[in-house]
Amino acid sequence: ALPGNWRGLGLSTPGLVDEAAGCVTQIVGSHAGLANFDLRAWSRETFGLELRVLNDARAALLGEVTFGCARGERDAVAVTLGTGVGTAVMLDGRLPRGRHNSFGLLNGHIPVKMDGRDCPCGGCGCFESYVGTSALKALTGDPTYDYRRFEADWSRGEPRARELFDVVARALGVGTLSLVHAYDVEAVVYTGGASRFTALVAAAEDYVWRHVYTPWGKVRFAVSDHPELSGILGAHAVWVE
Repeated sequence: ALPGNWRGLGLSTPGLVDEAAGCVTQIVGSHAGLANFDLRAWSRETFGLELRVLNDARAALLGEVTFGCARGERDAVAVTLGTGVGTAVMLDGRLPRGRHNSFGLLNGHIPVKMDGRDCPCGGCGCFESYVGTSALKALTGDPTYDYRRFEADWSRGEPRARELFDVVARALGVGTLSLVHAYDVEAVVYTGGASRFTALVAAAEDYVWRHVYTPWGKVRFAVSDHPELSGILGAHAVWVE
């Protein structure tokens, strides 16, 4: 068995992985015991199987450009909308890792508002502070609030949801725009459960198109048809591509 409380490990657990070493290098909360635990050795010893480790946002991007909504794209950024905001970058068909394995992964903590809300990362006004289920709960003060309720309230014209929509859509647009400018990508992939809120995603896309500077042409957007499968498709691609 894995050490500690491992069952919740996934999208809601912040951390970084060393994909070459096959371990989690930074992790917080109840899963801290997994830090630097050799997952590949554990898999070999426990199951006799080879295991590969891939950040979930990178897996989602790889899955969508290999088999999904952005098939064939070679320069793209993924924005995964779930509990928080996950990001990943593909350049010239590759997934750069960077010296500390965090290249393109921490864009949920780029600022989208000067002197904005405090973020658990230690910053303020971060992308993730306004977009994601945790942000919705904090912004509304309601621990049960989620994107399904947000979309339902917005659709029927509930005033609070209408105001919240403007805040979240703008933050999503500003954050996405920063990624396009920073990485010189031609495509943006939205995935994660909240990407099903089509009006919100469309508002963010419109913001980008109105404010982006891309002399080469118009950035393309793709939204996952099956956001719950993006990472699984990426895991499959790791083995077959």
